[in-house]
Amino acid sequence: MTYTDLQLDGLREIINIGGGHAATSISMMVNRTIDMRVPEVEILSYDKLYEQILAENEEVYAVVSQILGDVRGVFLFVLTNSAADKMTEFMVGTSDFTDEVKYSAVNELTNIVSNSFLGAIGSFLNNQLISSLPVIQYDYFGAIISSIYMELNQFDDQIMVIRNEFTYDEDKLDASLFFIPETGVIEKFLTTLGI
Repeated sequence: MTYTDLQLDGLREIINIGGGHAATSISMMVNRTIDMRVPEVEILSYDKLYEQILAENEEVYAVVSQILGDVRGVFLFVLTNSAADKMTEFMVGTSDFTDEVKYSAVNELTNIVSNSFLGAIGSFLNNQLISSLPVIQYDYFGAIISSIYMELNQFDDQIMVIRNEFTYDEDKLDASLFFIPETGVIEKFLTTLGI
């Protein structure tokens, strides 16, 4: 799996468009300014992924949405426990809530984020993209990542990491949106870009 710097920059720009729309949607939903860092598009080994992004044994809330249509893959919205608490507090207006309320809030947030992201990418590709209903789980980051890549038949030692990281009031929110495309999807993006 090798891509030129130009191709990676092109992918980064597409993800930037989708992530920007997602950040705006989160901001509107929680009535706070949520910013997004420059998206990461990198080819990493699993070791580097866990070293640079999140530890393999970090327990996280992860919400998985399947992408349906011509462009297929998976959206993975990952939040640490503290980020999930903060987002839920923003959404419900109090820090006094049950785990059930937190699950529901994070699920709803992800549904809006993924559809906003897909709408922006779909407009760029001139193709309507939709996602399945999100499924939430609380597990180790390493277990979640490896199972998704294996489900997509991506058994390589190195994986493409496409990630948006969100921030709030200059603090890291510890919320990331991963886009894990099926084989051939990246090539469709690059063809659309003409590179």
